Amino acid sequence: MEITLEDKIQYLKGVGPKLAGKLHKLGIEVVRDLVFYWPRRYEDYTHVTPIAQLNRDVSWSNGEPGQNYQTIRGKILGVANKLTSRQRMRITEVMVADETGTIKVVWFNQPFLKQYLKPGSEWILHGKVAYSTFTQELVMESPSRVRQPMIVPIYPETNGISSGYINKLVAGLKPVISSLEDFLPVEIKAKYQLLDLVSAVSQIHFPKDMETLEKARERLAFDELFLISLRAHIAKENRNYQKAKAITTSEDQVKGFVDSLPFELTGDQHKSSWQIIKDMQRDVPMNRLLNGDVGSGKTAVAAIASYAVIQSGGRVVVMAPTEVLATQHYESFQKLFGRFPKVSIGLLTANFKRVNNLGGPDAEKKLDKDRVLGAQIVIGTHALLQKNVEFEDLSLVIVDEQHRFGVAQRAALTGLMGSSSDKDLHKPHFLSMTATPIPRTLHLALFGDLDLSLIQEKPKNRKEIKTRYVEPHNRDKAYEFIRKQIQAGRQVFVICPLIEEKEDEDKVVTDLFGLDKKSVVKEYERLSKEIFPEFRVAMLHGKMKPKEKDEILVDYYAGKYHILVSTSVIEVGIDVPNASVMMIEDAERFGLAQIHQFRGRVGRGEHQSFCFLFSNTRSPLALRRLNSLESVADGFRLAEIDLETRGPGDMFGTLQSGQIELKMASFSDRILIEKASEAAARVIEEDRTLSQYSSLKQRFEVFEASKHFE
Repeated sequence: MEITLEDKIQYLKGVGPKLAGKLHKLGIEVVRDLVFYWPRRYEDYTHVTPIAQLNRDVSWSNGEPGQNYQTIRGKILGVANKLTSRQRMRITEVMVADETGTIKVVWFNQPFLKQYLKPGSEWILHGKVAYSTFTQELVMESPSRVRQPMIVPIYPETNGISSGYINKLVAGLKPVISSLEDFLPVEIKAKYQLLDLVSAVSQIHFPKDMETLEKARERLAFDELFLISLRAHIAKENRNYQKAKAITTSEDQVKGFVDSLPFELTGDQHKSSWQIIKDMQRDVPMNRLLNGDVGSGKTAVAAIASYAVIQSGGRVVVMAPTEVLATQHYESFQKLFGRFPKVSIGLLTANFKRVNNLGGPDAEKKLDKDRVLGAQIVIGTHALLQKNVEFEDLSLVIVDEQHRFGVAQRAALTGLMGSSSDKDLHKPHFLSMTATPIPRTLHLALFGDLDLSLIQEKPKNRKEIKTRYVEPHNRDKAYEFIRKQIQAGRQVFVICPLIEEKEDEDKVVTDLFGLDKKSVVKEYERLSKEIFPEFRVAMLHGKMKPKEKDEILVDYYAGKYHILVSTSVIEVGIDVPNASVMMIEDAERFGLAQIHQFRGRVGRGEHQSFCFLFSNTRSPLALRRLNSLESVADGFRLAEIDLETRGPGDMFGTLQSGQIELKMASFSDRILIEKASEAAARVIEEDRTLSQYSSLKQRFEVFEASKHFE
């Protein structure tokens, strides 16, 4: 019977219901899933190292011995099964020789190997080469073995499903693979010299050589990036067919508002403001991302854009992901519009309904929801997305930390306009803001439908935050420094990765240092009772009720607490000018970009500020990453390092790599992303509906249905 891509996996030969259940744990439910189930690595038995050269070639990975994998080819000289005296472990010990020398090879608790590894037989072995301090010789440990030179794919496994088993299943699907329909247009494959889909998938599962394997990887990585880029270009093209109300504010009016601000704009703030205003002067909906590093002044740019809209007779909605951040925006806008008392600003969250006419009779007065929604600028949280919330003359929607909202939520925001006829005729302009620095490659791939405005300059009065990695033996010195800062009148943030210790219990088995991980509860008790009993310490985490969190933040802002111990809930939206110390526990558990966000919570006043990174990690790689924070203050550069070493999850928190899972591509591959984006633009230029690309259209619809861009 002919096998199809949509057949259930349990009906394949050698599977059945029981093994199908285990395959489901790997995400393999139908034949298509298995065909596109990629190996996680390969063992290359084609590049053999002479045994005599192992001494010269063996390297020490991360400063530790025994991390070097090598391939040798030789004859078995002798085999013996031994029993260790202490641990009673069975060791199969083999001497292997080639024309250059000999090496000892060992396997643990596999005595049956003796019947296969006959003296005189020749094998190709791939395994870890380590130096034995006991015998003063090199040893190869637990290698895999084959008879002939080949490249063996190693697949992700689960209990009861081995890589070898998956390999056999895939081998039975060669006829299915050979009939795959290639969705990529011929001209794109030719222009970028890409393999056809059948060849690429075949080589991924059954590689001929490393060079062809790399070509296959390039094609499949291109496919992933191309589909993401295609989505962005389609969204951008479709926007050109929508209508928005053109903002007609004069240049003199905007300059008047800018001159009223209590500070001088940076060059980047000037440039970004005019880019936004020029966009809104068109009758096509603006879709722009304002990307600014910590403390770069994005709120001022948002206020300038809002003023331009108000002067043109429109209204503005500003949406933030948390009540704390929404409240802070409300307060910031009041200050920025301080010389314009007739501008009404509203706040709508789950706990607050306010309108401030900046000196008018309703200033700081609690009002009903309809009164709040009547303000010219309405700032809020998800509370703005209620079914009965609508705005007349809505001309601009601003979303802060836009990656924290789903596609459906952002779409709901742009649909908040009042009358149905107005909704059909016009869409509001859309401005996204993020303090998470986004590298150009990531912007091109994920946010290609958003025009980009960058703010990289810092305000002139901002002092650089001095950052130090604190070795464990210097912890007491750091505490004494912090004590002096508090005695001088300053305040301190302490960040921990966990709320309670039990949250990490499931990781203790795989993490030798799991017991050392700091929790907010434990650290709060330790600091308040043992380290700083003379100071007032508060605790904050995401499981607290909003009202309780707000009370703690208000009291901390007012100086009632000296130290605030918190989880990453304070990553954005906390502005305490008196705070001068950021202390981060288990810093290796956070991405560099995220740590950069944390340290941006201090240094907002006139005082020199400091960031201390505590960690018990022994990983040289983790230590190098933490040390880089001492010398690199540019959030965009740190974001690039995160992208290269850990992936986008470290920048976007809840986005994480899994939201837009890349199985073959990398968001740090600038060249391939640019190629994919260019190819997507060419396709959309030819046919934005994809009607003349039937295979591509079908594949794109499947992609759209299966991916979440949230």
